[in-house]
Amino acid sequence: MSAFWAQFLFWSFAVALSLAAALAVLARARQSADVSSEDPGVTVHRRQLAEIDELVSRGLLAPEEQAQARAEAGRRLLTSAEQAPAAIRTGGKPLALIAAVGAPVLAVALYLAIGSPGMADSPMDGRIALWREADPASLSPPQIAAVLSEVAKDKPNDPELLRMLAAARIQANDPFGAANALRRAVSLRPNDPALLSALGEAFVAVSGGEIAADARRAFADANRLDPKAASPRYYLAQAAIADGRKAEGLVGLKGLLADLPADDPNRANLASEIARLEGGGQEEDMSGAIQGMVDGLAARLEAEPDDPEGWARLVRAYTVLGDTARRDAALARARNLFKDRPDVLRTLETASERPQ
Repeated sequence: MSAFWAQFLFWSFAVALSLAAALAVLARARQSADVSSEDPGVTVHRRQLAEIDELVSRGLLAPEEQAQARAEAGRRLLTSAEQAPAAIRTGGKPLALIAAVGAPVLAVALYLAIGSPGMADSPMDGRIALWREADPASLSPPQIAAVLSEVAKDKPNDPELLRMLAAARIQANDPFGAANALRRAVSLRPNDPALLSALGEAFVAVSGGEIAADARRAFADANRLDPKAASPRYYLAQAAIADGRKAEGLVGLKGLLADLPADDPNRANLASEIARLEGGGQEEDMSGAIQGMVDGLAARLEAEPDDPEGWARLVRAYTVLGDTARRDAALARARNLFKDRPDVLRTLETASERPQ
């Protein structure tokens, strides 16, 4: 097909679609102008009921929690319906007409100004095929997730592959996708504490930081299988604190701090958090201990510099402590040591960012 006919068909379809959309908008506006007795809030609450069912079907809400969530949404629906005022529609048709006609015209004008109607199509399958052949270090997290998702179709019963897919989706800011991948992995290997911990962390990300019931179950199962694992202990202690059991939570956090290795990068943050929860009474002593551990890590890296993870921990520690001069010096040294390792450089950049 020639370029002329391809563009002709494209613009013909675009015009037809715009006209259909305009007619649909006008028809809906006419119905709304004639009669409308439903408050917009009612529609929102009804949509929430549908979303609850979708979350259950996608595995993001436990079935036993479905009834409670639907009951709460239904209560709000009834309240909104009882309070909904009679609809008052004035001036709807002229505005709808302007929107229906103006939107397609504006869209076409913008596309002609900044679009590329002559650009060849680039199907997703073709792009994924190219990404699979590329150096993984050159790919963005969404591209890596797309590649692993495609590979997982051929190996649906590989829990390690699903674990890697979940990690890539977390990096791509897709916690829902990560949780789904980890659910499948756990179903294949239900007694793997690392998978259960990762699933709990994905649930926390999905809920925006809240340690909800599904995350607590995952962490409890992981802790039962591996009582020494750090992640379940930390989140279960935080859950106790969130429930008002502060003393119990502090015991858990202190026990975790005592068990962490001396050069573990999480020690500094955990010690500061414990001091904050206790009211800062031991903060000065802890700061000295933290600084001593960081200095020890720095001395070890001077003697054994070929340790990219160690440099990332050191940069992160200086970042958390607010020691920008030492952070920048360590970052410059590490960049020079690993200048041919894009993956390490990305990790170093992330470690140098101050947590919000």
